[in-house]
Amino acid sequence: MNRGLKRILCLIITCGLMIGLAQTVFAADAFQTTSGVNLRTSPSTDADIVRTVDIGSTVEMLQHDPADWSRVRINGTTGYIRSDFLVVPTGSTPAAFRTTSGVNLRTSPSTDADIIRTVDVGTAVEMLQHDPADWSRVRINGTTGYIRSDFLAWAGQSAPQAASAPAAAPSQTLSFFRTTAGVNFRSSPSTDADIIRVLNTGTTVEMLQHDPANWSRVRINGTVGYISSEFLSAGAGHVEFLEWSIARRIVQNGVPMRVVDVRTGISFYLQSFSIGGYGIGGHADVEPLTQADTDAILRSRNGVWAWAPRPVWVSIGDRTIAAALNGMPHDVSTIANNGMNGHLCLHFYGTRTRSQTYQRDLNNAVREAWNASQ
Repeated sequence: MNRGLKRILCLIITCGLMIGLAQTVFAADAFQTTSGVNLRTSPSTDADIVRTVDIGSTVEMLQHDPADWSRVRINGTTGYIRSDFLVVPTGSTPAAFRTTSGVNLRTSPSTDADIIRTVDVGTAVEMLQHDPADWSRVRINGTTGYIRSDFLAWAGQSAPQAASAPAAAPSQTLSFFRTTAGVNFRSSPSTDADIIRVLNTGTTVEMLQHDPANWSRVRINGTVGYISSEFLSAGAGHVEFLEWSIARRIVQNGVPMRVVDVRTGISFYLQSFSIGGYGIGGHADVEPLTQADTDAILRSRNGVWAWAPRPVWVSIGDRTIAAALNGMPHDVSTIANNGMNGHLCLHFYGTRTRSQTYQRDLNNAVREAWNASQ
């Protein structure tokens, strides 16, 4: 074999190896950040920041919740990142995902697009193009179409991982209490500890660690300290002010919830069919149970459907939570003969939307519901 031919063969082999390497750069559990984002110690925006991760950084996915937080590992360090800032890398082999509820596979990325088929919960899909905050292009049994990304979860996590990480979240995530009297805010859980400040009756505090028979560790305007738990209440009438990351574990699909419109006192029943909501998450998709419930919602709004949020109290089992309800029926519905074509969105504190203004309005409505319970 002459020298020139050997060189050509070596070049072909080298190129083949490079192509093979390029196709395997990303492991099956590799995601990338879509912007600069914080890696946190727990799934909450109030959790400590481990580090700030640059845009385009590769992370190892350990547990994926498309509508909330993902548990990831970066260079050996484990933490949490908002799922809407994580995307399957372009050019990787099709990643395995699954549907988190019954959902429509559509011909294009729009709720107005034709429905190819309705996909059952738990259906395996191949991820072709991933936009965590909008739509994903997927393939199911050879058919390509689009599904809302918040109805798709990475299929690589094992069942034990999916069960273990959220279990710790309620103790790591915040709920809100109020002081029932003037009380000392101290540096440690003792009456001999230094007093940081004296709090007025009705001061709102963020609960970090609650021991009802002793002291509670709380945060006020960024300062962490301790208050005797006997001077703290979750709210008159047991209305709770909970972050979405906690509330989403209380709301259950298919379980009726009694809802009271705070401004009018009109009550009705809603039922959730999707916890997480469309887009970047932060709410539950709900429907009135009956025609009478639809009529009650419309009465509470003076007969006009509108996006403007209303402050509401939501009773689920023995708990009542401050929330906000929009009033514009839209998109899919699952309950027949209830007089509503579409569904509404039930938001809790800490909800996230693409519109900062609307997000502020929603959170203000939740606060109004909380304040009305005091």
